[in-house]
Amino acid sequence: MKASSILTVVVTLIGAADSFVIPTSHVQHGNTRIYGSDSKVDDTGLSRRQFAELTFAGVGLGISFLGTRELKSTDYGLWGILPVGTYKSKKTLLKEIVPGKIWTLDQKFGILNVQVPLRTTVVKMSDGGLWVYNPVAATPEMVGMLQDLVKDHGPLNHIVVGSVAAEHKVYAGVLAQKFPKALVWLQPGQYSFPVDLPNSFLGFPASRTKRIPKPEDAPEDWKQDFDFLTLGPLISR
Repeated sequence: MKASSILTVVVTLIGAADSFVIPTSHVQHGNTRIYGSDSKVDDTGLSRRQFAELTFAGVGLGISFLGTRELKSTDYGLWGILPVGTYKSKKTLLKEIVPGKIWTLDQKFGILNVQVPLRTTVVKMSDGGLWVYNPVAATPEMVGMLQDLVKDHGPLNHIVVGSVAAEHKVYAGVLAQKFPKALVWLQPGQYSFPVDLPNSFLGFPASRTKRIPKPEDAPEDWKQDFDFLTLGPLISR
């Protein structure tokens, strides 16, 4: 829907407010009714101001819905959760680092004209399947690149978030929904602001989300391919 069309709808609905009536039984509780000091209302329905407010709210929701639509392969519909550059449009660059073994997926990330690369690393495990470290935004383009790797090298088995930084964890939950069979591994110490919510509230599926293990407790396929240490959690006070 174009902006001019939305404006036309708003003007039309507000202009029709005097003739649009909603029974008061739907907007009152008992004998108590509350109105703004400048609202004009009778016993037949909503005031013009109330109808305008409802119309404005409805149009706002419509615009928000349109803003989440991914019309291009580089669009990321949930960009408003972390509204930083390059905002909704996020071009992904795929590079093969070790032939048939390691790849990187890079996107730009930053504020205004200060932008830096944000990188996901993809590793083919010795036993087959893929291991994804620190996801970037799951645009249709990025997901398509991963799906191509899956076709050639096996399923995406592990999504690992080795950071508590917002620029990776806000994207990881979305990617986990795109690959419903992958295990999700989180660095201890994850948090949310302004309210500290459980990981499941941040988009991480509870049934398959785990803490990144200590080396001795790591899955066998990790032990074959990685030497690693887990630091932290490092929590700022």
